[in-house]
Amino acid sequence: MTKAYLVAMPTIKDNDMFAKEYASKVADTLKPFEGKFLVRTPNKLVKEGDEKSLTVVIEFPSKEKALGWYNSSEHQKIVVHRRAATDPSSSIVICEESDSY
Repeated sequence: MTKAYLVAMPTIKDNDMFAKEYASKVADTLKPFEGKFLVRTPNKLVKEGDEKSLTVVIEFPSKEKALGWYNSSEHQKIVVHRRAATDPSSSIVICEESDSY
């Protein structure tokens, strides 16, 4: 089985809402899908492109588990708050391990 990763680089517009309504609750939604935070920090060194507020990398055992989590009812209950608290141009990508580009 190929591991999958969710990479998120949001620009946060409302820190209080993001922290209270999304960031403080999201870890519990990952557990049934075996998701694990690898990176979850505002501390970064941007070498190219626009700086975002936060960088997050979550590892899943498979793309199916990643999509299952993203689309789960528990995640969807709180994702509305993330969307309201972040710039709509923020990137969220799910990708699988690969030896090619």
